[in-house]
Amino acid sequence: MLSYIIWNARPEIFSALPVRWYGLFFALSFFVGQYIVGWMFKVENKPEKDLEKLMIYMVVATILGARLGHCLFYQPDYYLSNPIEILKIWEGGLASHGAAVGILLAMYLYARKRRGQRFLWVVDRIVVVVALAGAFIRMGNLMNSEIIGKPYNGSTAFVFTYSLDETLKSYEGLHFTHSQKTRSSKPDTTVAGITYIPLELTLHFDKKIDEANLRNFMANNWLRSLQAGEVSKHYKQWTASPIYELSQNRKNIIINTQVYAIPRHPSQLYESVFAFFVFVLLFGIYFKYRRKTPEGLLFGLFMILIFTSRFLIEFLKENQVSWEDGRAFNQGQLLSIPAILIGFVALFFAYKNSKEIAEEEE
Repeated sequence: MLSYIIWNARPEIFSALPVRWYGLFFALSFFVGQYIVGWMFKVENKPEKDLEKLMIYMVVATILGARLGHCLFYQPDYYLSNPIEILKIWEGGLASHGAAVGILLAMYLYARKRRGQRFLWVVDRIVVVVALAGAFIRMGNLMNSEIIGKPYNGSTAFVFTYSLDETLKSYEGLHFTHSQKTRSSKPDTTVAGITYIPLELTLHFDKKIDEANLRNFMANNWLRSLQAGEVSKHYKQWTASPIYELSQNRKNIIINTQVYAIPRHPSQLYESVFAFFVFVLLFGIYFKYRRKTPEGLLFGLFMILIFTSRFLIEFLKENQVSWEDGRAFNQGQLLSIPAILIGFVALFFAYKNSKEIAEEEE
């Protein structure tokens, strides 16, 4: 029996406030990024007022690029037919490839108005903090239990369980409050090559719902809730009717039951860890060479490393939209290929620039 990680993290930081981990990590990426780029500007004696304008370009470009990227790269038919839906960014839907396009375009517009800050000089410094932002944002995805990996029968697999809580909370009048989920001692089972692990569920309901209504829910809606939306990607129950025990304490009505769940690759964590590694590498290079860093080097390394890892990790991830199913490469992989090629072009320019720096020092 393998020891999987039961991941039941809530997207909200506080239960009483609509503040999510994803939003915190997203904001933190800009806050920390501004601090790091500000230090770079001081090291190279660049105007502080330029830093403020640069960050405005970054924030606007990241949000607009990521949103438009998702709408146009993954669901163009829907959003072009319903353009007003593009504005509903709070409903989710951001694409890192779109953010990359938006940032590069914004940096071009920024650099052409600044002396001593050529395009490659600017993006070399920006990609350092973009790598860190990628690590933060993928951690936000992990807290949201989104962008999930494919089923995986390994000790590092995550079992994403929180979607059931969200579904139960959506039932009007059910008064579901919280749950505990633990690994059952029963053996795993494999069906059609997918491993399912048994979970013991302890579900808590406020006593505002009476016992008869709760039993009615279990008889008529429980299996339906396991087959709904995101929940169906993580849970399975083969019995025609649920087997459960109902009890009460001073505050709650409690149901104990068992379901099967699917362990998966924590692809969000893979990408987050690798993005942080890229940040450390790029920052280390800049810290060592600073203004002597050949223009294009950091940008080229970023594009090659980040998008190569994205291309490879996509093999371990579930497709984001159904029309990707059955294709040799999904949309994320196809969009990563030109980004990798751009990285090699940037390294070519970095090589030329390094020769110029060497000649100047002779």
